[in-house]
Amino acid sequence: MIDELISFKSNKAERFKALKKVRPYVKRIIGLTGTPAPNSLMDLWAEIYLLDMGERLGRFIGGFRERFFIPDKRNQQIIFSYKPKDGAEEKIYSLISDICISMKALAIWRCRSW
Repeated sequence: MIDELISFKSNKAERFKALKKVRPYVKRIIGLTGTPAPNSLMDLWAEIYLLDMGERLGRFIGGFRERFFIPDKRNQQIIFSYKPKDGAEEKIYSLISDICISMKALAIWRCRSW
């Protein structure tokens, strides 16, 4: 069980690389987080990869990027950021819906007359 799966959002981080090496030997895995995509949808790739080893969003970040994003801010050949293609958010969430549960806070108001 991985608590705070968000700490694995970067595919370049040493912790991601270490877990990726041993992931094929893990039979069952559960990731918990309160903020699955705090900065962008791009952050989801590494987290989901650790859960399904690339089955839903692809085995490589480059393929995921090409499929769902377009370059946003750039300086000639250097791309600084990406933005989702039209419909990408819905498609990504659809692809991961069978392994992800999202719970939204419910507010229950109790009124009492005095």
